[in-house]
Amino acid sequence: MVSLYVFCQFLSDSQFGTALRESQVVFPVVEGIHVLGLAASVGAIVLLDLRLTGLGIRSATPSQIMRQLKPWYMTGFAVMFITGIMLFWAEAEKCYRSPTFRWKIFFLILAGINAAYYEVKYVPKMDTWDGHSRLPSGAKLVGWCSLICWTLVVGFGRWTAYGLK
Repeated sequence: MVSLYVFCQFLSDSQFGTALRESQVVFPVVEGIHVLGLAASVGAIVLLDLRLTGLGIRSATPSQIMRQLKPWYMTGFAVMFITGIMLFWAEAEKCYRSPTFRWKIFFLILAGINAAYYEVKYVPKMDTWDGHSRLPSGAKLVGWCSLICWTLVVGFGRWTAYGLK
């Protein structure tokens, strides 16, 4: 059985990982696309989360905001995910040793669990509370959890990017 560290070394040392990491053009382009995907995804998610917490866009209902922004945050997330895998592949061994990367992944998983919970528990009922001024407290909590998780994902992600040596 191969250890996770050995697998990460294999990825980093592979022809693709080495070529991507050593490219003075491709690596920064992939990193830039990753940040743009992050901005599109997290930016759209933050707008929905602010509405859920009662702090933003009160003129629109949560379901209206979600319908309009879902293509943006899903596309942004797909771009972020694909480019994130590429960046990890290029620096897998360094990421393995990075505590900040591990925290980023931990909060990314928590954000995903939180989003899945919201999709299952609250999205089917959103139309019933669209006309009401008060949202369910659980939906508010999901919004706050999402804001916190994504803030930490972005923070630890930037810390990871600038801390790898």
